[in-house]
Amino acid sequence: MAAADGGGEDYISELPDALLSVILSLLGTAEAARTAVLSTRFRGVWAATPLRLDDLDLPALGALGLGGGTRTTASSSPIAPWTARADAVTRVLASHPGPVALFRLSRTSFRGRVDAAEAWFRELAAKRARKVALLCAPEWCHLALADPLLGCATLESLALGECRVSDRGASAAASAARLTELTLSSTHLSEAALQSVLSGCPALRSVMLKHVEGPRSVRVRSCRSLVLLRVWQYKNLEELTVENAPCLERLLGDMRLTAAINVSGAPKLTAFGYVVISSSNFLLFDEVIEKDVCNGLRAPLLSVKILAISVKFSSKNDMDKLMNLLNFFPFVETLHVQASDTRYDLTQDSTDTVGSSYHEKLDLIGCVMNHLNSVRLESKVHNIYMLEFACFLLARAQVLQLMTIQSKVFSIPQCVAGQQALLNQSHVASTEAEIVFEDMESHDLEHLSLELANTLPDPFDTYHR
Repeated sequence: MAAADGGGEDYISELPDALLSVILSLLGTAEAARTAVLSTRFRGVWAATPLRLDDLDLPALGALGLGGGTRTTASSSPIAPWTARADAVTRVLASHPGPVALFRLSRTSFRGRVDAAEAWFRELAAKRARKVALLCAPEWCHLALADPLLGCATLESLALGECRVSDRGASAAASAARLTELTLSSTHLSEAALQSVLSGCPALRSVMLKHVEGPRSVRVRSCRSLVLLRVWQYKNLEELTVENAPCLERLLGDMRLTAAINVSGAPKLTAFGYVVISSSNFLLFDEVIEKDVCNGLRAPLLSVKILAISVKFSSKNDMDKLMNLLNFFPFVETLHVQASDTRYDLTQDSTDTVGSSYHEKLDLIGCVMNHLNSVRLESKVHNIYMLEFACFLLARAQVLQLMTIQSKVFSIPQCVAGQQALLNQSHVASTEAEIVFEDMESHDLEHLSLELANTLPDPFDTYHR
C-alpha cells in the first residue's frame, strides 16, 4: 500500500496496541518472535502480549537465533537436538515478562536439562501461566519436580508426563482455584498427594489418570464440578471410588474388575466403560452381601445408559461374569462389547469353553429385554462365539433397533454373507431390529480428544470420526 501511493506510510504501525497484540497472539511462537525482532513497533507489543510457546512452532531453531540442527560449543563438542530445543525454550521464557497463555511441549526432552525444566515450572508459575501441557513422551520428562505448577493460582489446564509431585507440592493445589482440566500420565506421586490434588481443586471438570505411578487407590470425593473422569492403563489399581460427584457424566477407561469399584452420588453418570472382565475377580451381587469383601462393582448404577465391556466370548467363566455384570446396569440402552479373544483362544477346546447350548440356559436379563436398543459387537478375528452372543441378544432384546457387528474379516464379501446367513436362522424379538456388518476400523478411545470425549453423544462410537 505504501509503494502504491508513493507516500511510504506504515499503516500497520498506526494500529492501536490492543489490535497489534491480537495479531501477535494469532501467530505461532517462531513467527511472533521473528516479527518482534524485525519490527521495533511490534517489539514492545510482543512483550505485552500473553506468551504462547508451542515447540511445534519451532521447526528451525535458527529462527530464534539459536542455530539449526546440531550446535557446537566453544570446545567443538556437539549439542544434541533435544538439548538445543530445551535451550530455545529457556530463552523464549526468559525473554518474555508474562503472562503465559500457553506452554505446550510435544517434542522437547528434558534429558540433561532437568534443572532447567524445573526452573521453567517456577517461571511459569511466577508469570501467571494459564495452560501448561507436557505432551511429549512421558519418559522424556525425566522425573522433573512439578510442584510449582500446582501452586499457580492462574492455571486453568495442566497435563504432566513422567514428572514428580511431592506431598508438600500437592498440598498447594488448593491455590489452583481455576484449574478445570488435569491430566497425569505416568506421573509419580503418593496416594496422599493424588488425593490432595483431586480434592484441592474445586473447579476440576475433567481428570485423566494414565498409568500413574504410586497410588493403588483413586478416590474422587466431593468433586462437585467434575464432568469427565478417565482412568487408563492402571493395572495395579485396587480401588476406584467416586463419591458426591453430582455433575459427573462419563467414567471412561480400562477398568478391571480386579479393583473394587464404588460409585455413589453421581446421578448424571450416563456413560461407563470399558469394563475389563478377567478370569478371577468378579463375585455375584448376592455374594457381595454375604461376604462383605470382594472386588468388582459394589452396587448397581441406575443412571448409566451407555455401557462398554471387554470380554472373552469363548470363555464360559468370562461370559458368566458378563451376564451378571449386565444386572448392575438395569437401564442400559446402548451396549458396546469388545472381544479380547485371541486366535489361540478360539481354537482351543477346554472345560472353560462356551458350549453350544450355553446361551439357551441363561436367565432373563431386564436391561436386555426392556431397554436395549443399540448394540455394537467387535472382534479383530472371525469369532463364532461373538455371533452366538449376537443371536442371544437378538432373541431377547424386544426394543432393539440396531445391531452393528464389526470385524476385520468383513472386508471380504463372502464372510459377510456367511455371517448373515447364520443370524438369519436366529429368532429376532424386535420387529424393528436392523443388523449391520462393518469392516473394523482402528480407533483409540484412550487418546480421544477432550473435546470429543465431552461432546460425542456416545464416547465409544468413534469409528467414523
